[in-house]
Amino acid sequence: MIRFYLFIVLVLIAYSRSPGQTVKSYTNGTFKLYYEEFGKGPALYILSGGPGEAPDHPYRQIIDSLESFYTCILIHQRGSGKSRNIPINEETITIANYTQDIELLRKERGDKKISLLGVSWGGLLAMNYAAYHPEFVSNLILVCSAPPSYTLWHFLYDNQYARRSKVELDSMDYLQEIFSVKTEGELDSLKRANPLNNEVVAYKNFMAIHVRAMYYDRTKISPEYFDQLFYNFNFQPIPIIDKEVVETKWDITSRLKKLRIPALIVYGRQDDQGESTFYLQKECLKFSEMHVIEKCGHEIVEEQPAEFFRILLDYVSRTAK
Repeated sequence: MIRFYLFIVLVLIAYSRSPGQTVKSYTNGTFKLYYEEFGKGPALYILSGGPGEAPDHPYRQIIDSLESFYTCILIHQRGSGKSRNIPINEETITIANYTQDIELLRKERGDKKISLLGVSWGGLLAMNYAAYHPEFVSNLILVCSAPPSYTLWHFLYDNQYARRSKVELDSMDYLQEIFSVKTEGELDSLKRANPLNNEVVAYKNFMAIHVRAMYYDRTKISPEYFDQLFYNFNFQPIPIIDKEVVETKWDITSRLKKLRIPALIVYGRQDDQGESTFYLQKECLKFSEMHVIEKCGHEIVEEQPAEFFRILLDYVSRTAK
């Protein structure tokens, strides 16, 4: 039995794409948005983090593990992946717009019911969709999800600050002085066109320090994964969503408490979101089950892949329908 699980884990952590991939597009107004399909079965919409994270690794691994249970719909959210090249501003980047994108895709595909799997920001988006369109949701899978309320929003930044040494904080201040002469949009263009640009190098070194606070074990940080993350991630939407959440006092807890949707909540004990974030999710989603992974931060698939996929596959094998 142990050898069997080891074999499964080795298969799941492979970086190869699943066979049968189909890239498709749909529109929301003037914007053309993209998604991919894998596998067969009921629809599972997979929502990456950020907002702005490209739907690459670890989402390909998650698809490899779930495509025999679901038709996995990997969404390239506005501003990320193949849907990256849209205007990024406070009118285009809103929680409501991201949610509407999902609803339009559901209508485009003709899915009467969908499950949603969201990682980090993707978990927040999954909860928001369920809060406003509960009649179309059959299940939620929330992986190290952001909180459903502005009241816990500052915990993430406080925890990240507390995990950095004075040397790291001083370095981040110094690096920010270098790259802040460019706008977020300019940096996003430069890092793809001229990765050796002085401001881009400073920006990358800043983000490398930032990412360390997201891990329990910093030796688990893969240079290859970080490079992929940095160059493919569009960081522009993040401050816009941060501003919206705080200034509008965004809170869907009362809506979530009315739901009867089953949910899986899984997180790392040392996640920089803070455990109060996940206990609030559990409090709101009455038909949920929660699993915590020990000695694990925010990047679950990097730090504890075997335990994460064990929990995920156990849940899906019981609930996929």
